[in-house]
Amino acid sequence: MHRFQYDKNERLKIQNPVQILTSLGLKKGDVLVDIGSNNGFFTIPAAEIVGKTGQVYAVDIDNIAITDLQERLKDKGFFNVETFISSGEDFRKDDINADIIFLGTVLHDFQTPFKVLENAFFMLKSGGKLVNFDWKKKETLMGPPLDIRFSEKQAEEMLKKAHFTDIKTEDISENFYQVTGFKD
Repeated sequence: MHRFQYDKNERLKIQNPVQILTSLGLKKGDVLVDIGSNNGFFTIPAAEIVGKTGQVYAVDIDNIAITDLQERLKDKGFFNVETFISSGEDFRKDDINADIIFLGTVLHDFQTPFKVLENAFFMLKSGGKLVNFDWKKKETLMGPPLDIRFSEKQAEEMLKKAHFTDIKTEDISENFYQVTGFKD
């Protein structure tokens, strides 16, 4: 696993989590799984968007990040988020019927990304989607080393192999792309 620390204000300049999540179609009442949630950069905005009738599952292998997230959720009064300390490869729950599974700039962090995608496919409801929002495979001022990043094409191929259909790739900005796949 690779760990990168970003200044939140700097990160907000290049990634607006509310805008990203709403552009995915996330709405009130939805169920979202944030795999590789860290301390909640996307989790907390997702909890706000889905509201009391929705549910967010935050998964990260870093117990310190999850503890920090739990404290932040408590301070904000969010009770619609369930947290898990787990690797993406090991996280697979039978009772999750997700509308969206979100991977926010983390696919390169997993030892076995394909296993994470298989587990995600299992936890999606029929018609649900997986979204891999990720760094482009080019030099950028922030982000992981170039050699561990996946290109858009590599991400598409992994989703196809994990049985996702109707795969779409979008150019999000000079630094990011997004690959979306659906479960039939």
